[in-house]
This record gives sequence, structure tokens and C-alpha cells, in this order.
Amino acid sequence: MTDRDDARDSNVGRRFRALRQEDAGGAPPFGATLEAAYARHAPTPRRRRLALGVAALLVGALVLSVERTRPRQPPIDLAAVHLPTPTDFLLRLPGADLLRSVPALGGLNLPDTRLLTTPIDRRTP
Repeated sequence: MTDRDDARDSNVGRRFRALRQEDAGGAPPFGATLEAAYARHAPTPRRRRLALGVAALLVGALVLSVERTRPRQPPIDLAAVHLPTPTDFLLRLPGADLLRSVPALGGLNLPDTRLLTTPIDRRTP
């Protein structure tokens, strides 16, 4: 860099400092702004509760008016609807009837007991 560039940079720096000081002179001090914010009074709890209550009543009235003006439609029983899709065959399992029945506890639950050589009720020690 040359001396001329240094002089130009210092001139620009001086001008920016002057602008900053000019702007700072017109702004109120931060402490005063903070004190003014604390000095403002928030609405009293009673007024706040009253406003929330009125708002809740208005919302309730709006919901009721919308519900009463909407025409009633019969409910759709989605369990009764069967839409066959091209991939239904993937959901069919071999022996699915065994999966849908509940086994009997306490004994054998075989589909054909004629194949047994010993009766089911007789037990050997």
C-alpha cells in the first residue's frame, strides 16, 4: 500500500467515527430505555383473567355455531368397506385359518385325533 492509500483509509475512518458520534448523540441512553420498560405496568391479573375468559367464551360460541350449522352426514363404517387391491395375494398366508382360531388350553388341539394311538384323556405315568 502507498501513503496515498493510507491517507484515504484514515480519512474514511474519521468520517465513520464522526457519523457514529452523531448517531449516538440523538439516541437515548440504554439505561433510561431499560428503566422506562420496567416502569410500564403490565395489565393486572384480574384484567388478564377477564380478557382470557371473554376470549374463551367467544371461541366456544364460534365452535358451537359452526357445529350447529354444519349438516350432519351419516357415519362411514370403514370396517365394512373392502377394497380389493392388486397386492391382496401377498397378505394371504398358508394356514391363515389356524391363525384366526383360538387354541384350547389344557389339551391337544389337533385337527384330526384319529391318528393318535392313545386316547387323549388317558395319561401314563
